[in-house]
Amino acid sequence: MTEATEIINNYQALLPVKQQIRANELLAAAKQGRVHPQHLQRLVIGEFLTQQAEIPRYGVLIDRFRHEIPAGFFAYVATVFIAQRRLLADAVAPAVGLNVDELRHADLPHAVTQLNQAVAWVAAHAGPAEAAMELHTDFQLFCPVANELVGALRELDNVPEPALDYLENYSEQPAEMKQRLPEVVEYGLNQGEPERWVTRSAAEIPDLLSDYWHYIATG
Repeated sequence: MTEATEIINNYQALLPVKQQIRANELLAAAKQGRVHPQHLQRLVIGEFLTQQAEIPRYGVLIDRFRHEIPAGFFAYVATVFIAQRRLLADAVAPAVGLNVDELRHADLPHAVTQLNQAVAWVAAHAGPAEAAMELHTDFQLFCPVANELVGALRELDNVPEPALDYLENYSEQPAEMKQRLPEVVEYGLNQGEPERWVTRSAAEIPDLLSDYWHYIATG
């Protein structure tokens, strides 16, 4: 598993984690005490509508890669997102004044459409290693921002507790996901997945997340 671990570590070292935090407009607003109900609503809208593409993709990936190694990895990540989806629907959306049934049929903002199109491509075309690395990269860049947001938003008095709980659940990448990743990458390589493709979809994540956070901050 040395080759897989080396690919993961080398790519992870290049990720613009600090830049994602520094450039995050919602985090800047939170630190200045300027978070309004519209910010929280857009956060819920963005998360809920991206999950409409995010969650189904795991069924596609499990169906495409039925071996226990990739299927187990994608099934585990699916449970993480489904739990978050339930929290959004049951608690977070009502707490910020959104109707979940209406949200299910809402139009997608452009930044959400971009993310969902990328997710759909990965589900249909990526190999197991590429799909796993794209997910890992998403968590590696999203979780540090979520962690910083939790700290800043807790200082404000207009942020509902369920919204904080939701972000706190994303404050760190699940350990099981990180532990399983190398064997999925190794599996993909052993099945003939080109090494140059392993990080292909992951390379799009920084820009997609930047656009996504910009939408949440500014509409």
